[in-house]
Amino acid sequence: MTIAFGQPDEPRRAGARPWLDRYLVANLTLWLFTYLLITVRSLGMGSPLPTVIAMSARRGVVCAAAFGLCVLFQRLLLSSRAWPRSRRLLLAAGLSILGGAFYTLLNQLVFYAIAPVAPFDGSPLERAYALMLNFSVLIWSFIAWCAVVFALDYDQQAREQSLRLVEAQALAAESQNQMLRYQINPHFMFNTLNALSSLILQKDFDRAERMVLSLSSFLRASLDKTPGDKVALADELAAQRQYLAIEQVRFGDRLRLRETAPASLLDALVPGLILQPLVENAVKYGVARTLRPVVVEIAAQARGDRLVLTVRDDAAPDLADAAVTLGVGLSNVRRRLAVLYGDAGVLTCGPNPGGGFLATVELPLERRR
Repeated sequence: MTIAFGQPDEPRRAGARPWLDRYLVANLTLWLFTYLLITVRSLGMGSPLPTVIAMSARRGVVCAAAFGLCVLFQRLLLSSRAWPRSRRLLLAAGLSILGGAFYTLLNQLVFYAIAPVAPFDGSPLERAYALMLNFSVLIWSFIAWCAVVFALDYDQQAREQSLRLVEAQALAAESQNQMLRYQINPHFMFNTLNALSSLILQKDFDRAERMVLSLSSFLRASLDKTPGDKVALADELAAQRQYLAIEQVRFGDRLRLRETAPASLLDALVPGLILQPLVENAVKYGVARTLRPVVVEIAAQARGDRLVLTVRDDAAPDLADAAVTLGVGLSNVRRRLAVLYGDAGVLTCGPNPGGGFLATVELPLERRR
């Protein structure tokens, strides 16, 4: 019987860009396009080159003023984010009308009131018609700008909401990881203190003292690290040796440890105490239930870009199925892998061929930078 646990995907966090730059680029693009479009149209009207140059310079002044006015409109529209949609649309309509009127009047002032390049030859009615025609065309530039501001603002809100969701999920995952890590110590402490109490009742003070010293070393090594931190494989193996030193006080020669880890993997990063529940299961359901010596083996190997950690024991074959039904230890490892790696972290466990129990943890191979 083999149990494999898969984990859901972890959200990925996307970097954010400064929103002011997006509005600035859109505003510049709008009025540069407007400037070029009108300038190209005037070239096709057969005007002399000096006149075209003079009018282009004045048109640049008008477009620059319109650009500044759009910056003001942008701030007004963004400051109304909390308003009802209907009121925001009315505000945008009013600003568009104001912008079109401003551009039309400024255009008239620059081209025909202040040292005009060419006088306007037409009746007052024709002048009024020309102003209305300019207004009807230019108002669409301001309508387009209000639409761009609304679109960028909506996109910004959507991205911010998505970012807050990802941050909330990451915070929840980190909290869960800390909870699972802290869960190890009380579970382990209960078993250790129970054994220590038995030794004291048996007046076996030498073994009790060795257990207290081993327990102190183990807890100092485990509590010095932040629960969410990853540790070097060498430190993780050292912590398991300290734990098994405590158990060896209880079981003596019945507990034997074997480590198989190449030196090239000792700097690989693993979640702190990720092996402790698996080693504890091997002791509780293998060593404690048989009278003959049991070898607990901890092994590490690399498979491509994956790190494979195994904990196995060679207890009697009829004891292997007992470990399959465990909930706290194996579930703890599974959930921590889910929090830290998503689908990339896998726990597989089941009877060990030839007797005992085998638990395998696969995770991405990472090294400290």
